Amino acid sequence: MESRARTRPGKLLVLCTGLLLTVSACGPTAQQLQEREASASASPSASRPVPAAPSRTAVPSPPPSPPVSETAAPPRVGVTGSQTGMPQRVQDACQWLLRRDREPMSGAEAGACVSAAMAAGEGGIQTLQTETSWLPAGTYSVRFATAPGFAMTLQGMDEDLAVSIRDGKRVLRKGGKEISADPEGSAEAASAAVLADAAELTVRPEKVAALLSPAAEVAVRYGAALEGEAYTQISGSFNTADTGPGSGQDPDSSAVLPAGSFSLYLDDYYRPVRIEISGLNQGITSTITAVNAQWGTRPLS
Repeated sequence: MESRARTRPGKLLVLCTGLLLTVSACGPTAQQLQEREASASASPSASRPVPAAPSRTAVPSPPPSPPVSETAAPPRVGVTGSQTGMPQRVQDACQWLLRRDREPMSGAEAGACVSAAMAAGEGGIQTLQTETSWLPAGTYSVRFATAPGFAMTLQGMDEDLAVSIRDGKRVLRKGGKEISADPEGSAEAASAAVLADAAELTVRPEKVAALLSPAAEVAVRYGAALEGEAYTQISGSFNTADTGPGSGQDPDSSAVLPAGSFSLYLDDYYRPVRIEISGLNQGITSTITAVNAQWGTRPLS
């Protein structure tokens, strides 16, 4: 019995020692776990996952601005309503066109503008086609000057008819005979005066103004196409029967067409390059188409 009692403490010591070694080899001790928890709470960033850097989408850089040409031409019309190369008297009379107003203008304003531009244009060559009762139907060649004084010659292509106006003298040549135009003269002279009035209707600045002035309104189109080119177009209707004292209109304008309509195509300097007129004269339909070329040539000066 004594031998058994003596051996139990030794066996128990060996068993406990073996258990301690086994626990130590299998994992951390309680003290080590406490130390690790303390270390983790002291360094929170170490236990948190680091977020991945956001992906960036490449943003294309804007294209470079095109270089500004130092030789680019300035705009034709400036903000002050002026145009390079246009005489001042034309700019003064044509401000509504220079400002590119859309509202209709009065016939008086349109007439003042076009007549000023024609006078500044100095002259040119015109092809005139008519179907009227006061100028024989046909095609005519017209050479005219508007400055320093008015002068013109009209020559018919299909018959022996010509009109010459120079230094205030108006002469009709027909059938080899010269007739001085005089509305107060003989029947022949008065007839010659009617033909002279008709001849100068589309080339004499004040006659064109008198034609447009009776219009209550003149419509305008900017950039109107004509044979592939852009022009300023003005159009309206007139009734010269309304002229008289106090009307502000020229009563002499009724000498050609008492009523009708017009359409003019104007170039960059507001000189007419094409004039279209239609109306009734003594109950007969009359039409005129005039095409101007070579403005500024002053062929009769």
